Amino acid sequence: MPNSVKRNITLFLTGKLTAVLGSSIYGFAIGLFILEETGSSLNFSITLLVSVLPRIVLAPIAGTLSDRWDRKKIIIISDFACSIWLLFIFIIFTSFDQQIWLLFLATFILNSLNTFYSTAVTSAIPNMVGLEYIQKAMSLNQAAVSISTILGPVLGGVLFGFTSISTFMVLNIIAFTISGIASIFINYQLFAKEKEETEQKNFIAEFKIGFAYVKQEAFIKNLIFLAVFLNFWFAIFPVALPYLVLTIRGMESYQLGIIEGAFSIGMLVMSVILAQIREIKNKKRSVFGGLFGLSSMLILLGIPNLPGLSELSNTFYFPFLIILVILLSAFIMIINMPVMVLLQKNTPDNYRGRVMSLVETGATCMTPLGFIVFGFLLESLPVWLLLLICGGSIIIIALHSLKNKQFMHQLNRTINDDYIAAEG
Repeated sequence: MPNSVKRNITLFLTGKLTAVLGSSIYGFAIGLFILEETGSSLNFSITLLVSVLPRIVLAPIAGTLSDRWDRKKIIIISDFACSIWLLFIFIIFTSFDQQIWLLFLATFILNSLNTFYSTAVTSAIPNMVGLEYIQKAMSLNQAAVSISTILGPVLGGVLFGFTSISTFMVLNIIAFTISGIASIFINYQLFAKEKEETEQKNFIAEFKIGFAYVKQEAFIKNLIFLAVFLNFWFAIFPVALPYLVLTIRGMESYQLGIIEGAFSIGMLVMSVILAQIREIKNKKRSVFGGLFGLSSMLILLGIPNLPGLSELSNTFYFPFLIILVILLSAFIMIINMPVMVLLQKNTPDNYRGRVMSLVETGATCMTPLGFIVFGFLLESLPVWLLLLICGGSIIIIALHSLKNKQFMHQLNRTINDDYIAAEG
């Protein structure tokens, strides 16, 4: 690996890990603080909503800006804007008013700024590391996120017991500042091709052009539809798991924490593996094998609730669920990584921000609806049946995609173009 690429990746991971770990600790502490102060699960749910909503609403806008403006400037401005905004909230919260709505507003603005940051970063990765190292860079990026997901609640829980919420704000301010400084020294144009001079259109026109491009690209359009339905059916997992573990099986809350932590561990392990190996060549087998593996894990999660098997001890089911969740998260990485690499390599630089943001919006927009639908259905249907329906639906989606001649033709063509480019 060239030294220039190593330097970019090292600086990128330093800033990324610092920022996401700080945000993870802060987000965990904010949720606990609101729950402790108000005792309201509704307020806790609002915290989750204002964390997810900006990404769904603003991602297409962020993608358009990422294609119009200098991505490095967007990344640096977003980081320092998060620091300044949180400093402003810190001053108000500690000196004047400690209203809960202020924390909701702070979370909403922070996640809005992070949407612009993450979209710009994702679309800048090919120019930062080159086509040869996209899988490594994206795998290490996911590894940083997984580490923060594991350590964030642990460190947040430890610190929450003997420090104030304002301390978490200060830690996050420092984290965003470090990330912004690291970004200043990254060469985001290391492998960028010189762009042709084109007529600068207004924002709305560029926004529409991005939609039109996705609409005419059959592979991307079908991929978005696949992501929409896949994420809807997968929404059963975060809803059903706590219900299965705590209510059905009567396990302890710390056991649920360990099982949920296994999800991040599985992603971390698979991210490290993918970062070390050569780029996956048979992407079609990886994606569809991952889909069948994912659906199988969802179905198997319902075993502790099956009639006739519910009498087995939790001593057996506890490690059983840990293994299933680790495998499930590993299959997600096996699905996502080849798809993201294909999109990064085969999308023109001047469209990449809009394409990646639209795919992300499609992947996340149905998740909140899934939470509501499956939360309601859990009141009347057994967990094992819902997991069977959702796992079976993912299998049907995979089979439908395999029979979609247009999609498979585009997928094969994209893979072949990628292979030819790599050989050349």
